[in-house]
Amino acid sequence: MDFRSKRESYLGEGLIDRLKRREYPAIVLYLFLIGGAFLVGIVLFDLVIMPSLVGRGDAVIVPAIEGMSMKQAEEVCRKEHLAVAVTGRRNSEELPEGYIIAQNPRQGEGLKARRTIKVIVSSGRRMETVPEFSGKTLREAELLLGSSGLSKGRIVRIYAPGMGQPSVITTSPAAGSWVPRGASVDILVALHGEPKDYLMPNLAGKDFPFVKEMLEKLGFNVVRVVSKGEEGRFPNTILSQSPAAGAKIREGDTIELVVSTLE
Repeated sequence: MDFRSKRESYLGEGLIDRLKRREYPAIVLYLFLIGGAFLVGIVLFDLVIMPSLVGRGDAVIVPAIEGMSMKQAEEVCRKEHLAVAVTGRRNSEELPEGYIIAQNPRQGEGLKARRTIKVIVSSGRRMETVPEFSGKTLREAELLLGSSGLSKGRIVRIYAPGMGQPSVITTSPAAGSWVPRGASVDILVALHGEPKDYLMPNLAGKDFPFVKEMLEKLGFNVVRVVSKGEEGRFPNTILSQSPAAGAKIREGDTIELVVSTLE
């Protein structure tokens, strides 16, 4: 190999060595940039992306406000930086008017602060109007009670002048009254003609509901005076009566009964 070739070979090898020596800082810088970008990505993901995806950046646990009044619920939610909004109302047999029946979101779920809990509020018990019963037969009155969402209370019979079928004179509560659905309505029935006479049977030991139904069909007013416990007696067993057995009674009279109970 001549001098020129040796010189070019020497120069080439030196250039390669110098390039190799310069390559390392570039790799280090490249790796540093990759690592920095990775760390920035993690920070952005944790602080920006994840909260926007799950909505938990400033989330709070939804408190239980069902069964509370609106005032109580608002005070509880205010402490958690939440609001309450009524989105509906419905009747409730358990909760008074103005108390919360249901909430959304439910208790224990997460919700961002300053958001609103939607609630359904009670309108109280469903109310019904007592219909007009005057002049109707007892059977007609019973059917009308059922269709009106009301129940039959005491049936009181009195004798009135004139002829004809027994008919309703008035009720308590009176017609037109606004009462809760299912409320009992007492009915005063007028009997016409001459009352029939009977001898009072011995009712001790008999079943109260059965006896009451039979006596009322005969035109008597049956009153459950008191209930008391008596060992060896089933509930609703008649213990004593007034008038006593054998007494003369007249259609429309009142019969008082003492009935057993479990307590």
